Amino acid sequence: MNHSLALSADARIWLGGGMLLYILMVLFIGWWAGRKIKGMADFLVAGRRLPMWMAFGTLLATWFGAGSSMGVCGTVYSDGLPAIISDPFAASLSLLIAGVFFVGMLRRMRLLTVTDVIEERFGKWAGVYASAWMVPVYIGWLGAQILGIGKILNLLTGIEPSWGTIIGAVIILVYTAVGGMWAVTLTDLVQVSLIIIGLALVVPGAVTAAGGAAAIFKSVPAEHLTLLPVKYDWNSVVSYLGQWCVMGLGCVVGQDLIQRSLSSRTDRIAVNSTILAGLAYLALCVVPITIGFAGRIILPELKDSEALLPLLASRILHPLVFTIFLSALVSAIMSSADSSLLAGASLLINNVIKPFCPWMTDRYQLHLTRSITVLITIIATVGGLYVESIYTLMIQSWVSLLVVVFIPVTAALYSKKADSRCIWATMLIGTFVWLGYVSWCGLFGAEGFSDDMLNRGAMYGFASGITVFFVYIFAFRTNPIPVPIPEHDEVSEVDQIDRINEVGNEPA
Repeated sequence: MNHSLALSADARIWLGGGMLLYILMVLFIGWWAGRKIKGMADFLVAGRRLPMWMAFGTLLATWFGAGSSMGVCGTVYSDGLPAIISDPFAASLSLLIAGVFFVGMLRRMRLLTVTDVIEERFGKWAGVYASAWMVPVYIGWLGAQILGIGKILNLLTGIEPSWGTIIGAVIILVYTAVGGMWAVTLTDLVQVSLIIIGLALVVPGAVTAAGGAAAIFKSVPAEHLTLLPVKYDWNSVVSYLGQWCVMGLGCVVGQDLIQRSLSSRTDRIAVNSTILAGLAYLALCVVPITIGFAGRIILPELKDSEALLPLLASRILHPLVFTIFLSALVSAIMSSADSSLLAGASLLINNVIKPFCPWMTDRYQLHLTRSITVLITIIATVGGLYVESIYTLMIQSWVSLLVVVFIPVTAALYSKKADSRCIWATMLIGTFVWLGYVSWCGLFGAEGFSDDMLNRGAMYGFASGITVFFVYIFAFRTNPIPVPIPEHDEVSEVDQIDRINEVGNEPA
């Protein structure tokens, strides 16, 4: 059965005009924000000036992207709640964990990237190794988002998905490379507002078209409404734990999350905005879950489940309202994509290239970072064209954060006994077990590179890293190392510099 956006000529005019207006607005914001960029601190962390409402808005917009909208709708349509444990449930948990235990301490250290803390505690090469594993994460995440844009443009215009993906990638590249974190934050605020409005418009019509909430609930099998393991054999339980840990712990040390916390005006704003975003994200994701279940009744023979959301909206909404919705959907995807692009470029320049080029000036780093965004966009676009599922690409992108980065960052903040040898052993053995298991099972196992197998590989790598860490701490290390966390200070760096300048001194 062929499902497409059956729109009238007038509706397509409305839609084309609205989308063009939205794209021009985003590009204007990028150009305007670019005028405020004076150095790397402005480009990467918006001068550390974000108030509470901006920090909260950009975090929520970053989390709510193609995976959280089209991906969750499509996955719920096909497999129910057990298939979306990673996102939104574990992803919401990651924001709460980060807000309570991580972002306040990292904000006080006034870093530019999350792996700066690894470099400070455990040496340059440890920071380089962790950062090198993080860059592919954001290339994969960016690929997932621009793949979503390609699917939307294909449904809307009939253009080949590959060309739609390329067009979306170019738009995201331009405003992110020009405006940096300022542009990302400002566009995020517009984007999160639009997506909340758009989803609120779709849900009532979808529920009504499906026969009401009671009819939807009755139509869903019991095994599709649980968050508990479907099976309790060893492989199933390990895979289940992997679904929670890959996003629930891996995202905690994600550069996109930490970058927004580092951009907050104060430590308290960083903490409160992260916790509030976690709660809001979990509440907001009830909407695509509802749409996914309703879609089973309305479009029971849909082949491409990830096209469910725009297809339902086109059938339910007036052309003008549908224009608002589709702009909202594209904006949600772009808000995650620009964050991925900026995070990947930040890590590659600040933590992989800069340690080997100490002679680089701040202005040179800024120009190089903008150039690197082009390379990352090209790689992500090519990767996105060869992956069919937005949700799979998004989730599996985060595995290396769990296996390689989470333990070193946590140890840098909380462990006085950890040293560079301990961290190197943790990262290398975790990486070896993870890649070894995935490679062996993927090439020679009966199930191939399935999601369950990949989740098990992530858990085995993470568990081996934790085991090595604690064995080293209790068996070999006895002399505590001071943890370099400065005293709590609610005065932002910007305010301190302003105070110094008032008395005629240069900021340190």
